[in-house]
Amino acid sequence: MTLLRADRTDTIVPVADEAASARLDRFVEAMQPGLLGPRLTAALGGADLPCHVLDAKYEPGVRAMLLYRRGGDLLTGELDPEPSGVVVAPGVRVLAFPQDQGMPTLARVADRDVLGRALAEAVATPSYLLRPRCRTLLLRYRPGKRATFLAALGGDRARYVVKAYHDGKKAAAVAAEAPALGSAASGARTLAFAPVVAHLPALRVLVQRAVPGTPLDVLLGCGEFAARAAVVSAAHALAEFHELAPATVRDRPVERELRRFRSRALGIAAGDPGAGEVLVSLAERLLISWQALPSSRPGPVHGDCTPSQFRVDGGRTFLTDLDHVGISDQAVDVGTFLASLRQLEIRRSLGRDSVRPRARTCALAASFLEAYRQVRARPVEPARIRWHEAAALERKALRAYARAPRSPFAPTLAAAAHRCLDELEVGR
Repeated sequence: MTLLRADRTDTIVPVADEAASARLDRFVEAMQPGLLGPRLTAALGGADLPCHVLDAKYEPGVRAMLLYRRGGDLLTGELDPEPSGVVVAPGVRVLAFPQDQGMPTLARVADRDVLGRALAEAVATPSYLLRPRCRTLLLRYRPGKRATFLAALGGDRARYVVKAYHDGKKAAAVAAEAPALGSAASGARTLAFAPVVAHLPALRVLVQRAVPGTPLDVLLGCGEFAARAAVVSAAHALAEFHELAPATVRDRPVERELRRFRSRALGIAAGDPGAGEVLVSLAERLLISWQALPSSRPGPVHGDCTPSQFRVDGGRTFLTDLDHVGISDQAVDVGTFLASLRQLEIRRSLGRDSVRPRARTCALAASFLEAYRQVRARPVEPARIRWHEAAALERKALRAYARAPRSPFAPTLAAAAHRCLDELEVGR
């Protein structure tokens, strides 16, 4: 349990918990492939293969997950699980992909015969292909949450993006909303969506046709002219999205997320008071400053508006991954995009001269805002955009801490969020 000491009525000061601190130390140990590699070899047998940590998620009081690559295989690790299966020090249960207790259909989705038959039936493959050969490539895997594959059927030139969910209701919601969004955007100049091909409820899977184009996060690494042009296209697409009629009833209350920020930060503080106090103070400041913002009129939001969600293809820009679409303050998408640019700058500049990355980020952010405002019929209050940038940086700081608790990345993101809020206070 997290113990708190309230020295002032408006301040919460976290107090360390020894058990939480010890658990964090064990998680950090589990993130060291040099230690875990030999232990995995001893437990699983076979040759001594190279071991790498691909991902990690440490949520105190909730879960502590790791994703390893050992040789050519993926392994998920969970700290302090039920005492079953293969467990290696410091108490990590290991499962070989596609075993995943949080995603009971994943093993079937990863079976090319099973997926091939379901996909062939869904896309009406010619009947002479009685046993269509299915080729798959794992694009992304979040243990217990999502798995995304690129799939193709023999005899079919089309490629498909197959997303498996832990929650069948989430897949059903996206399957229902995506076609409506695609229809609403049919007259847009820039915005486009990947067509939904099928919803496979028994597998908890959504299938979309793979779309052309280059991911925006890749284009950001190109020359300044190409990066600016891509950012402008993304801004136009987002503005057109914000002008669409709502295609969902899912509500995304800002205040609910703020309270989740505080709860997660307090959990971190129990095991790591230094980092936790920084994140708790930012969460408290966001809650207080939210009340002083100008009122907004809710509208459709993407909910995870980062550069990786855009694919630029000439005059079209595809907005992908509709898992978090909802109704909320639309400044959240603009602020999240700007925070992603700043996150990229911070990642590149840690330990190096940050003058050039900062100047480039400012120029891209200015281009994005100008292009967005050119398309929007209703202006978005600048103060709310800046506040949402700060909130997105807190979100990113919490995620960064979950992936690398000892890295300076999370506190640096939190400091950038505080600077955004400082600018708001000076401007009042």
